[in-house]
Amino acid sequence: MKGWLKAAILLGLAALAVTSPFGCDCGGGMVATGQGVLEGIEAQDAERTAAYFVEDVREEATFAFEVVFALVDEIRISNVEWEVLSETEDTATVEIECDWEATAFDETRSGHAKEPVDLVKVDGEWLITDFSPFEWLIRELSFLE
Repeated sequence: MKGWLKAAILLGLAALAVTSPFGCDCGGGMVATGQGVLEGIEAQDAERTAAYFVEDVREEATFAFEVVFALVDEIRISNVEWEVLSETEDTATVEIECDWEATAFDETRSGHAKEPVDLVKVDGEWLITDFSPFEWLIRELSFLE
């Protein structure tokens, strides 16, 4: 696989990995966060997507999504499932599993993602706390040719 396509696909995977799942019977706020992130990704709107992150990492997330969306023409997500690994009144960790397909530079690749995502309740809204679980994907940009 060409280096730039690999980086684009891996960055697409990073974007997918932070999406929350649908259809769980957990609190509606976590589902709303997931739906919002997914809608932002599908719209390829970095600021809208990053709005579901805590303020401390929002700028970093915005930049990462801008890079992804600049390289990837289309991202599709399917077969989304999640499992709540832990949940308190104000924090939660969910494991997200999904299939993804990304098109970049007239080539389409697909794969499967399974990632834990930490959330915290801020002013009654569930937000993603940390982008760092996905930073290793950004380093793949060094493979761009």
